[in-house]
Amino acid sequence: MSASSRRTSTVIASMAAVALVLAACQTPAPRSGVYRPSYPPSHSISHNDAVHLLYSAEALPAPARDQQRLQAAAILRELGDNETAREAVVSIIPAQLDDTLYASYAQVYGNLLVDSDDFFEALTLATSPRLDTVWPRLPQSTALPLRSLRADLWGLLGNLDNAISERREIAFLAQTDEAITQNNNGLWQLLTQLPSSELQTRAAGSSDTQMRGWYQLALLGRDTQTDIGSQLVALKRWRERWPTHPASIHPPEALQLLERLAGQRVDSIALLLPLSGPLGSAGRAIRDGFMAAHYTALNAGAATPSVMVYDTGNEQPFEEIYQNAVNAGAKLIIGPLDKSKVANLLATEKLPVPTLALNYGDRGRLSQDLVQFGLAVEDEARQIARHTYHQGHRQAMVLAADSSWGQRGAQAFQEEWQQLGGTVAVSKTFSPNSKFSNLVSDALLIPASEARKKALQSRLSAPLAFTPRRRDDVDMVFLAALPQQARQINPMLTYYYAGDLPVYATSQVFVGSNHPDRDINGIRFTALPWLFENNQTKRDIELQTDPAPAFARLYALGADAFRLYPRIPLLRQFPRYKLYGLTGALSLSADGRILREQIWAQVEKGVPVPITTVESLPALRESGQ
Repeated sequence: MSASSRRTSTVIASMAAVALVLAACQTPAPRSGVYRPSYPPSHSISHNDAVHLLYSAEALPAPARDQQRLQAAAILRELGDNETAREAVVSIIPAQLDDTLYASYAQVYGNLLVDSDDFFEALTLATSPRLDTVWPRLPQSTALPLRSLRADLWGLLGNLDNAISERREIAFLAQTDEAITQNNNGLWQLLTQLPSSELQTRAAGSSDTQMRGWYQLALLGRDTQTDIGSQLVALKRWRERWPTHPASIHPPEALQLLERLAGQRVDSIALLLPLSGPLGSAGRAIRDGFMAAHYTALNAGAATPSVMVYDTGNEQPFEEIYQNAVNAGAKLIIGPLDKSKVANLLATEKLPVPTLALNYGDRGRLSQDLVQFGLAVEDEARQIARHTYHQGHRQAMVLAADSSWGQRGAQAFQEEWQQLGGTVAVSKTFSPNSKFSNLVSDALLIPASEARKKALQSRLSAPLAFTPRRRDDVDMVFLAALPQQARQINPMLTYYYAGDLPVYATSQVFVGSNHPDRDINGIRFTALPWLFENNQTKRDIELQTDPAPAFARLYALGADAFRLYPRIPLLRQFPRYKLYGLTGALSLSADGRILREQIWAQVEKGVPVPITTVESLPALRESGQ
C-alpha cells in the first residue's frame, strides 16, 4: 500500500467496517425470501475463518450469498487482506441487493477503493443516486459509517461545501458521545479551512441556526488565534451565548486541548533575525509581521511576553548572539532565518532553550528543543502532487523555473508524484530569458506533429488540411513559475492546443496585485490564506508597515511564528492537530519540522478566488483513472 493510502486510511475511519459487521451479524426478524445468518463479532474470527466464510457463501441462495460475501469482505479488510476482500465485493451484483445491503456494500467497497487510492470511484459509489431515496429507511448503524465515508471523501477531494453538509446530516444520526464528538471534530476541521471572509459571510447569512453557531465558533478560532488566553475568553463568551449548541456539549478536541495550554506561557522571547545585510529586507518583514501579531494580542488585553530583537546580519558570530539572548533571560528563541545558521543549530547536541527556527535545514531533529518552520516550496509541491493524484490525474507535465526554489519544487513534486504512482511524461526547465513559445511547443511535441504532416504531404504531393496535435500522454501541468513567467506560459498552452489541461502552480504564481492578471486565468494554485484573510493581525500589519505584495509571505510567516510558538506542545502531543494560520494549515512532523498545507485558489477574471467545491476542479474522467 502506498504512503498516501496509509495516511488516507487513517482519515477515512478504517474501523467503520467493524460497525457494519457487528450490525449485520445481529439476527433480525425474518423476512420473506431473505436469509440472514448470525456470526460472531469479527474480532473473534481468524483470517482462515473469514476466508472459509467467503467461500462457503457460494453454497447459499441469493441474496444470502451476497450478504455473506459482504460480511466476509468487511472482516477481511479489517484483518488487512484487502486483495481477497476486493475479490469478494466485485463478485457481488449490487442491483440484486436490498437497500440496506446496498448501503453496506457501498461503504465496504468504498473503503476498499480508498485503500487503493481510487478516490473518485469511491465517491461515485458512496454518492450513488440510489442512496438518495433510501436514507430514511436505513438503520443508524448502516447510514452513519457510509455518511462518514462520504464526508471524508468530499473533504479529501476539496469539496468543503458538500463535506460540511454531510457532517450536518451526520449530526442528526450520531447518538453516542463518541460518535457526536468524532463528527464535531470532522466538522471543525472542515470549517477552519474556510477563509475568515467566507466564515463571516456564512455566519451572517446562514438560515440554519445551528450552523450559524458553528460558523461563529470557527471564526472565533481564526480571529483570536494570536493568543491562547484571548481565544479562550472568546470561547467562554461563545458558550454563554450558545449553551445548548452541540459544540458546547461536545466541544471539538482541538478546543479542549487549548485549555490545557493556557497556563504554559513564556514570558520572554528573543527574535534572532537578519535586519541588515543581504537578508535584511526579509528579516525586517518577518519582524514586522511578528510584532504586529504581538501588539494585536497586547491591545486585546492578552498576557504577552517581552520581546528582544537581535540582528544576525552583521559580522558577529551567530553562536555569540544566541548565547547573549539566553543570558538576557530569553525563555524561547525565534530564528534564525539563514539556512546555514539553522544547520549550526541542528549540529548542536543540546540547545539551552526551546528554539523555533524560521527556515529548514537539510535534516530533522528528534528532540524537544528545536522546531523548524519556514516557507518551503517543497511543502506546496508535495501538496499539489497529492491533491492532483486524488483528483484522478496520473500523467504530469512539469514546467519549472531554473531558480533554486523552482528546481526544489519540481524535484519534490516528482518524488511525491511517482511515490503515489503517477508518471512524469515530460519535464522542462526555463529561465527568465527563455522563448516560452518554443518551450511549450517542444514540451507538447508540436514540432514532431508538424514534421509528420510535412512527411505525409511530401509523399502525397498535395496540400493537406492539417491541425497539429499535441501529445496525448499528459493530463495535468505542474508549474513552478513567477507571475511574469506564468503569464507567458499559460496563453502558450492554449495556443498549442492544450487549453484543456488543468494547470496547478505553487503560490509564487501570484504574489498579490491590485490589477487583474487575466493571462493566468484558470490556473489553480496553493494560496497563502493571507490573500483572503481580513483579521486584526493582517489589518495591523497593513496599517503599521504598508507591506509590499512581494513581502506578504514573510509578514505572514512572522505573524504565524507568534501564533505558533505557544502551541508547539499541542502539535507535538497531537500530530493530527493543525493550526490554521496566515501561511497555511500547520502541523508538526515527528522530526520537528512544521508542515504546511495551503488553501486552494483559482484565478478567475484575473483575480484569485478560494476553491471550496469540486465544481471548479477537474471532472472525473470516464476512463476511471
